[in-house]
Amino acid sequence: MSEAIVVLTMLIVAEFTFAPINLWTGRTMDNYRRFTGLSPRLATRILAPAKLATAFALLGGFAYAQLGVAGSIAAVTISGFYLVRLAHPERQDPAGIAAFIIFGSLGAALRVLYTVV
Repeated sequence: MSEAIVVLTMLIVAEFTFAPINLWTGRTMDNYRRFTGLSPRLATRILAPAKLATAFALLGGFAYAQLGVAGSIAAVTISGFYLVRLAHPERQDPAGIAAFIIFGSLGAALRVLYTVV
């Protein structure tokens, strides 16, 4: 397995593990509302579990590459969802946009690496 796959996986796993915890505890709920304009219920019942499932899929990619591919696609999809929400003129936050571009790009790079390795 490529060292680059391990590094990218662990970076995304760190974010996609702590992000749900921060949403569930309310620590980042204000940012979530500012970035998305959506209800906290969606964050805690849909997005947080989806992020955690993505982290587990990425970790599973160490044993089964198909899980890593699925996790990388999920990371890009989740990041894209946030970027679409952040495109609204009232929700454009430079830090949020940068963060989701970074994690979406990491997911896309990971997907490419799974293809070539």
